[in-house]
Amino acid sequence: MKNIYNIKKNYLNIVLFLFTINFAYSQTYTSWITGSTSDVNTTTTGGTCLMGGGTDNDDAIKWMIQKSGGGDFVVIRSAGTGAYNDYIYGLGTVNSVETILIDTRAKASIAEIATKIRNAEALFIAGGDQATYVSYWKDTPVEDAINYLINTKKVPVGGTSAGCAIQGKYYYSAANASVTSAQALANPYNSDMTIGANDFLNNPILANVITDTHYNNPDRRGRQTAFIARMWKDLGAGLNAKGIGVYEKTAVCIDQNGIAKVFAPASANYAYFYQFDTSSLPETVTSGSALTWNNNGKGVKIIKIEGDSTGSTTLNLNDWTTVSGSKASYGVIKVVNGTLTETLGTAPSGCPMPTNLTVGSITTNSAILNWAGTATNYTVKYKTNSSSTWTTLSATTATSVNLTSLNTNTVYNVEVYGNCTSGSSLAATINFTTTSGGGGTVTYCSSAGSDASREWIKKVAIGSISNLSNSNGGYADFSSQVANISKGTATTLTLTPGFSATRKLYWKVFIDLNNNGAFTDSGEEVYSIFSSSTLTPQITIPASAVNGNIRMRIIVSYNSITSSCGTYTYGETEDYTLNVSGGTAKFKEIKNIEVTNSPIVIYPNPTVDILKIDFAVAEKEDIQVSIYDLNASLLKTINIKGNPGENSLDVNVSDLKAGQYLLSIRKGDQVVKRSKFIISN
Repeated sequence: MKNIYNIKKNYLNIVLFLFTINFAYSQTYTSWITGSTSDVNTTTTGGTCLMGGGTDNDDAIKWMIQKSGGGDFVVIRSAGTGAYNDYIYGLGTVNSVETILIDTRAKASIAEIATKIRNAEALFIAGGDQATYVSYWKDTPVEDAINYLINTKKVPVGGTSAGCAIQGKYYYSAANASVTSAQALANPYNSDMTIGANDFLNNPILANVITDTHYNNPDRRGRQTAFIARMWKDLGAGLNAKGIGVYEKTAVCIDQNGIAKVFAPASANYAYFYQFDTSSLPETVTSGSALTWNNNGKGVKIIKIEGDSTGSTTLNLNDWTTVSGSKASYGVIKVVNGTLTETLGTAPSGCPMPTNLTVGSITTNSAILNWAGTATNYTVKYKTNSSSTWTTLSATTATSVNLTSLNTNTVYNVEVYGNCTSGSSLAATINFTTTSGGGGTVTYCSSAGSDASREWIKKVAIGSISNLSNSNGGYADFSSQVANISKGTATTLTLTPGFSATRKLYWKVFIDLNNNGAFTDSGEEVYSIFSSSTLTPQITIPASAVNGNIRMRIIVSYNSITSSCGTYTYGETEDYTLNVSGGTAKFKEIKNIEVTNSPIVIYPNPTVDILKIDFAVAEKEDIQVSIYDLNASLLKTINIKGNPGENSLDVNVSDLKAGQYLLSIRKGDQVVKRSKFIISN
């Protein structure tokens, strides 16, 4: 009887111990809630709210509450208290306000937090330190949940100070220290000029925008001008680079149609909207030199809007031109050798932009442009996608132009401007691709996932392409995005997955090397792997591929994919364009000889998830580690720079299935180690 009692007692202790562990684990984050604890679903309207970082703007919060439909309002931050709860709850009718503290990457991976964010009908990102937001939340379920609210559920998403600074697709991360305007103007490559690009939040209306806050305390016009110059020169935004700067008591609220209202509680509180004058490029954007962006006083264009309690003056962010209301000023910011001057003047030309621009009758060397408009005459400019030089045609009164003497199978960019007595309009733009000369336009089979809510392609980067797209409903045609690729040169392709629940994903990458409209020819499946990690395979275009533009198709799925065409259950397909060149260069033969006097240690073997490699080099040297299956198919390549002396490398193989693999290590052109290793369960 005593033994039975002891068994029952021990069993009870174990149960209580496990319960205690489970209870402790479930309490790994802090939150405060005001209002109902029951979730509701209301009808929401999307929008974006950018606050300047001073006293919170009541009218902007009320704007968000109205768009939330009275649902659940969630606030996220990495430090602080639940002080927002009573403030927001008292400004309007909401079901609840909950503030969640997410102060580590581990907490950003807690499923319950991501679920609470996804269930929100409004989200507000509090002020704090944007460096911690990037460090803790980027590439986590929290990031995915925010992007879900913006792009799928379409609820109002706002933020103040640091919570505003991270909302553009370009963002100042402040990863080192906060750069001042004086420092940025003196050297746009100051070590504190840390700018993120297309790898965090994905708000389409802020696609080429960098935001800044506390604009009047201190003056941040200088550093934002430098941000935009860097976006133009180095970060892929080009002439589309734009900026929004917000005074401390001001809020810019952008509705679902792209109309930006400017709220402020008193006069003399402004928002700045920056954009390029296409005839005024920065003259000096060089490391170690002061910024110059002047061009005879043209500088960078600004629209400066004074806020009020009703947001009476608006700017249409679809064209960054159309203003409604009386509180807008127009001008330029000029920088000469690091010295900034702001000049305000009259409204720009009222000449209407051409509309309904189309391109048709595309052949191997010609295309016809058509548009509508009421301008006196029109100026047409065009160039190849890979060129920085435009061809400008003589002004014409016609609304149609035939472009001739074009290159075969090439992407072209077109701009059409209206000219009036008051000046020129903004440009209408369009891209097109000439045919390949094989008898017409190349067409491709369809490929799509039926359900892209569980796994999707979050980001693709190769060459000049860096596309953060998130879920697109199973298929997205990004073939207008072009990366220049040279034959015979290994180019890194970065594939970042998105998923609402972690599970192993299957990737395939196809390239139509002969440009025949199919991906089924030998060698056109260039990469495949099971993995839920971010991948960086090396893609090499063979000398036998055609030159010019060819299609690249990327598929991610929960289940194995056997075809480049057709419908599958879970996942997503995206199409891109590669502009291939080269083919005449002779490549140096790499002799397949293993150098045996190089001490390299590989362990543990077998391994489960990490394979360690210890090696020594006498001087800085390029090291390449390649892993193959037993059929000699390349699975992954890691390139590092070895430093003089002892080196250690951890290779993550957790994305590979259990089994035997081949390992090859090169120093420069020489194979210095070959080995088999085993991955066990």
